[in-house]
Amino acid sequence: MIRGKFLTSQDDVRAVMDIRRRVFVEEQGYSADTEIDGFDKMAVYALAFDENDRPAGTGRLIINDESRFQIGRVCVLKEARGRGLGDLVVRMLLYRALELGASEIWLGAQLPAVGFYARYGFAPIGEIYDDEGVPHRWMRALAGEVDLEGSCGGHSRCAGCAGDCSACEGR
Repeated sequence: MIRGKFLTSQDDVRAVMDIRRRVFVEEQGYSADTEIDGFDKMAVYALAFDENDRPAGTGRLIINDESRFQIGRVCVLKEARGRGLGDLVVRMLLYRALELGASEIWLGAQLPAVGFYARYGFAPIGEIYDDEGVPHRWMRALAGEVDLEGSCGGHSRCAGCAGDCSACEGR
């Protein structure tokens, strides 16, 4: 059984940072110099554990400089993908944002992940932008439109799968 827990920047976040380094720096080629930033000093983290109770997925929730709730750095180790860890991380972070009173939640999605986030109520905003050579799109979910289930159950009810449930990671 997978499980998750919340951490803050005051906790031991070595597992969070290790997962991010392995996914974003080693696998995807992002700069190690920019992976950890000033927002990590005030973030709430979701840390997901695989069936063997090993840390395997993470993400963070911040309130950025514009007083805007923002989810970011969502990732799952390559060997643990397709088991629902990414889904768990996103639902945890959305739950916490709503619990803290967010009226809307933002994230910058890599283009291939836009459909994944759409199933939680996120909609694309603005133009595609470049982040270290990787195309991204801003997305926003209004509090009243957040879908904490994040799934259509294979019945074409979510924008993420549009009937092709293979597009919904983690089932």
